[in-house]
Amino acid sequence: MITRQHLLLVLLCSVILSSAIVDYNPALAFLVAIGAGTGAIIPDIQMKRPNNNPLRTSAWVVAQVGRRICTPVMCIFYRRIFRIDCNPGDKWLTHSLPGLILNFGILSAIAFVPVFVFGDEIPVLLVMGFLAGLLFGMVLHLAEDCCCRKGIALFHPFNDTRIYGSIRPCDVIDRRITGFYVYHATVLFFFLLIQSAVHVSFYEMIAFGLFSICLCVGSMIWQSDVRIELPDNRIADSQEVTVT
Repeated sequence: MITRQHLLLVLLCSVILSSAIVDYNPALAFLVAIGAGTGAIIPDIQMKRPNNNPLRTSAWVVAQVGRRICTPVMCIFYRRIFRIDCNPGDKWLTHSLPGLILNFGILSAIAFVPVFVFGDEIPVLLVMGFLAGLLFGMVLHLAEDCCCRKGIALFHPFNDTRIYGSIRPCDVIDRRITGFYVYHATVLFFFLLIQSAVHVSFYEMIAFGLFSICLCVGSMIWQSDVRIELPDNRIADSQEVTVT
């Protein structure tokens, strides 16, 4: 999906999660939402710099953290540990399960630098909240890309297993992504309605929020004909035959 689609879908889900936390700690809820928005953008290292658009330029700057810091470190790690050479500009590095883990690990290490430098002046709980939101946004980013034709390279760079769906994000005729917006917003509305009417414990509200988010993600996957393509099932371009 393109950046604005990722951002809107992730933010709708993050509001569900933040709403479950806000009574416990408003600052924590805010940082979870900020982290989720950042995580929705970070994997798209292939993003091109836009012209004369401050909002898109801001998103591009966030993506450069992944491109200029995280993926070069990933490539060093893969080369030193697994003897695998890779290109830091390869989008599949961040659109895979190993990439998700490494990307999050590198960003977590960076986020904790101020904690070690300034000590108790930086509340660890707030840093953890931002990182939880960051991981949440990155996981949702991959789940959303699973619904698209390009999909994700699940275990890149170790093999070419792909998970992909049938959506073309720029296809104006296909209204499924618009339907996702409506469904996510509807789930959010009923979540807030139930939250205001029923008083339950903090942990029960978190569980209910996560269940609501799973409904959103499950709906996307179900409507997108998501499938897994194993390496042995892939057909080389030179072997493809068009039958007329």
